[in-house]
Amino acid sequence: MKDFYTPIKNNSNLFINFMNKAITASPQVQDNFLKVTNNVAQTIYKLLKHGNHIVNLEYIPNDFWIKNKSKTVAFVDGGVDKASIISTAPLSIRAGSYIVNKSKQKELFEENMIFLGDLYDPNNELYEFLEDANEEEALLSRKKDGARIIFEAATLVKHVLMKQSLDYCFLHGPIQAILTPFTHASFPPFCQFAVENILPFNNNRKLNKDQRHFINIYLECIKFIKKSKFPIWGVVETAVSASYIKNILFIYKNKGIISQKDYSQTISVINKYRITDTNLFEIILKKNQGLKPLEIQKQFYGYKLIQKSIWDDVVEQYPNIFMGYIKVTDNQCPIRIETLNHPENFIKDYHYILAVSKLLPSYSFPIGLDVVDKFAKIPNWLSKASRNYHTSYLLKKAIAKRDKNTISLAVKILSKKNRGWSNRPARGLRR
Repeated sequence: MKDFYTPIKNNSNLFINFMNKAITASPQVQDNFLKVTNNVAQTIYKLLKHGNHIVNLEYIPNDFWIKNKSKTVAFVDGGVDKASIISTAPLSIRAGSYIVNKSKQKELFEENMIFLGDLYDPNNELYEFLEDANEEEALLSRKKDGARIIFEAATLVKHVLMKQSLDYCFLHGPIQAILTPFTHASFPPFCQFAVENILPFNNNRKLNKDQRHFINIYLECIKFIKKSKFPIWGVVETAVSASYIKNILFIYKNKGIISQKDYSQTISVINKYRITDTNLFEIILKKNQGLKPLEIQKQFYGYKLIQKSIWDDVVEQYPNIFMGYIKVTDNQCPIRIETLNHPENFIKDYHYILAVSKLLPSYSFPIGLDVVDKFAKIPNWLSKASRNYHTSYLLKKAIAKRDKNTISLAVKILSKKNRGWSNRPARGLRR
């Protein structure tokens, strides 16, 4: 055995080669990326200055809070059970609000939406395993994302429906999610009971399978939220898209400010190097600066659908959003803010978002959203207990039915184990 291992050990210089390449090539790659980013940033900065898109935001703590301490503000977020049970995913979900009024020294936590059980219609081949294991995992992830998104939207619907006296409402995440993950043919519809919880204004009207699909139900939520009498903003911590800069380029290309050639080249560079809004606005913006809201087709780019699907006719009905950015400190990336209606006084809104983000100086994010994030999450111990109960119940039902397919499904679910480094065999014990 010694003769077998020795040559491999002596000739294994992968780590040495990796370090040499990292030391010699990495600076060149980094310099090239910085050069490219800087060139794109200069182009975008000129367009922003030309259109007067950059705004300066003053923040004097004492003056601000004296004037704004009487405002009643709601912060909304959602949490999903992490238990990976395919037949009922997700098993449990809740969305909550943290409502606070500083002058009255009052704060309230509300569990606005709670759902336990089959969120999706079990009559839609939900219990079948997909042939592609990767697609199966991807579908499970999409179900969870769809559940969280729809219940957060339903919470906003509830605030609007109840005509609450709110000065502001903030959502942890985009005000309108990208729909592409949910347009896949395998994505199941919601069950009727779930729809009745999500759309209380629907008066328990019976809907068919297509009407209960995420794309349709989410559209109804968005339309209702748009009717709000108080400002509702979605706040995103780190933008991974280039929606703002691409739309700026598109607007000024159409106005003839930049040529079609320069437009195409810049878009190509942005896509090739995966340059995001955050990358550029981290360079362009200074502390206490923001970008004016820009009307954007969230599901489109220019006049082209992001991805063709059977839901194109419904997707086209989604309203545009208004997107902006605020840089709170020099040491943190700017945050993205979105709303469904053009803000009548966006400077006033920006000042409030900046102020509540200053309360978390090392994080630069609205403090109320950080609070409600912790409140809405479903703890791991509850997810684990839920999984244990449902897997035991599933196995009992499988044995009682004596159905081979049901038993096979139960065994597959029960046999899933975590393959982490912590539970691998110790050295010397492997076979």
